[in-house]
Amino acid sequence: MATPDQRHPGTPTLVATRRGRWEDRAQVAIMLLIGGAAGAASFTHVHDVAAAHGQPGWLAWADAIVLELMSIAAGLELRRKRRLGTSVAFPAAVFVVAVLLSLAAQVVEAEASVIGWIAAALPALGFLAMVKIALARADFHPANQTTQLERTKPGPPPVVDSSAPDIHPPVPVTATAVPDSMTAVPAVTDQPSAVPDRRDTEAPTDDDGPEVAALVPAARTAARTLNAKGAPLSRKALAHQLRADGHQLSNATASALVRALRAETTPPTPDLSAREAA
Repeated sequence: MATPDQRHPGTPTLVATRRGRWEDRAQVAIMLLIGGAAGAASFTHVHDVAAAHGQPGWLAWADAIVLELMSIAAGLELRRKRRLGTSVAFPAAVFVVAVLLSLAAQVVEAEASVIGWIAAALPALGFLAMVKIALARADFHPANQTTQLERTKPGPPPVVDSSAPDIHPPVPVTATAVPDSMTAVPAVTDQPSAVPDRRDTEAPTDDDGPEVAALVPAARTAARTLNAKGAPLSRKALAHQLRADGHQLSNATASALVRALRAETTPPTPDLSAREAA
């Protein structure tokens, strides 16, 4: 009799997926709470410091709003550029300056003691920790669900058009003369094999695996992106672009994809033997 695990082999995976989703939601909620509290504390300190140093009224509010929104916008831009694999120098510099200004405003308003400085700096330090966690989440991409569905989804059955003419010419048959005691044996000329020989330019057997075949469409898109950026097609560049697009692959798979793409773009070698014979 089948056990429950044998009846439902995908149950552990489903439970782990649901548990991971709840953990992700809880982590996002905690990050939002910490970020909101840190932003409110920083906003208040910056406003008080600006009002106490010659920026009364709406100017103090403007300083606090500009500084907080600048740090948030720089953090989002930093996360986006890291996900795309481009340079993060400018948004990182803007983010560091904004956090340092906020930290300075908090420390200035604190009690002149080590404990007072640490307590005043806690919101900014907590905000930095949340940004680090958010950037780490941006660097990790789970396996593309679309690719997994493409691997498991069966393709449509081939459609054969019965009205299409037969492209193979008829095979000539000749009869040879034999004595009366034997029947005529037809001599059939050699018919070319219906299966063509494998070309030399075809990819090796390992390159035709299911993992490589499933990533070929995404590799074509990544190659077009690299071409638009002016970057040459290499294993390192293709693997980096595919990982930035949300795919997980090994270096060996990236090498196989590069060979497959180059095989598609390389023209077939002309048959020199036929030309020499002519």
